[in-house]
Amino acid sequence: MSASARVFVAVGPDWGRHPCSLAHVLGVVAREEPVIWINSIAQRAPTLSRRDVKRAAHKVVAALRQRGSRHEGGPFVVHPRAVPYHQFATVRSVNGWLMARQLRPILARYPDHRLVLVAANPAAVALANSLRPDLTLYFCMDDYARMHDSDSRLIEVCEALMLARADATIVTSQTLVERKSYRGRVPFYLPQGVDVEHFQAPRPVPDAYARIPRPVIGFQGIIGPRVDIELLEKIARRFPSASVMLVGKEEGDLGALTRYANVYRVGEVPYADLPAVVQVFDVGLIAYRQDGHTPSVNPLKLLEYLALGQEVVSVDLPELVRHGDYVHRAPDHERYLEVLASVLARYPFADEERKRRREYARRQSWADRARRFRNLCDALMSQRFPLSPGHSGALSKPWRMQP
Repeated sequence: MSASARVFVAVGPDWGRHPCSLAHVLGVVAREEPVIWINSIAQRAPTLSRRDVKRAAHKVVAALRQRGSRHEGGPFVVHPRAVPYHQFATVRSVNGWLMARQLRPILARYPDHRLVLVAANPAAVALANSLRPDLTLYFCMDDYARMHDSDSRLIEVCEALMLARADATIVTSQTLVERKSYRGRVPFYLPQGVDVEHFQAPRPVPDAYARIPRPVIGFQGIIGPRVDIELLEKIARRFPSASVMLVGKEEGDLGALTRYANVYRVGEVPYADLPAVVQVFDVGLIAYRQDGHTPSVNPLKLLEYLALGQEVVSVDLPELVRHGDYVHRAPDHERYLEVLASVLARYPFADEERKRRREYARRQSWADRARRFRNLCDALMSQRFPLSPGHSGALSKPWRMQP
């Protein structure tokens, strides 16, 4: 087996559905090293709702019909054979065996590679136990147990097992560094990045949005229970001469916003087309409800807004402190409206400020994050598989992944 060649097996959300941090990082890694991506194995047990039944049926059919598919310039994507009731030990064991059996013929193509398992879903601990990779990494992108659509009991059971099983944990916010420490083992901090070329490539504004009255105050992302709809309504009412543009899949009740003539609901936009639409914004909003989950959030959209040169107004998230010179934060609704008013008072914004924000985003690229991730893997591998007797490994000194 080669001391340096490796193949990554990643367990995350469905590839290409809603790009996440792990997908962005391993998308870059896949340009140089083999990556096998396992689509979602779920973080909650399905209900009898129409949405869950339809999605479950689609995943069963995909798992039975397809062995996997190669995405050009990206990973080999596998539709897993797994039962989404991971809180039960017997089910976890069966799932681990099923997925390992499904993967072994694919991994046989890489006989001289060391195997690195990178799991964003803690339920993948079952796969780690069955597959026995050379290195297991828990890539934690959120405080899953506190999310509205997760099964907290399932997450708590599986995450405790994963934190104990993983060789290292990687997190995307400083709050998660504290929350996901395990028996004195501190997670590695890898903050969000941005696809600079994707968001800064020149492209025409779609005709449907070119005539929206300026300035445009915009929010992009899934508009569901996490989003503070009351705050968005207050913004629409407070700034009637501005346009409030909402871009993203709607999973909540937006009825309160339909009464405002200055609100434009765009709906879901594919990631490939997102920059062409979001470039219309003059101000990008981060408008999450403040609850026990919010402090762990490191929003992907922040750097995407900045890559487009936009002003950003956000609720007060701990993770945004380090971006203090590039984002305006507010602790409550009234202060948020005051901050937004002071920002809009400077419209139209100076080109120099737009350039400053774009340059800042360029220094936070996914290419940089992928390089840091690969360096961490190198260091952990050298520690586990020393090149010579007495070799201490690259982690003999404190490791820091932040910029």
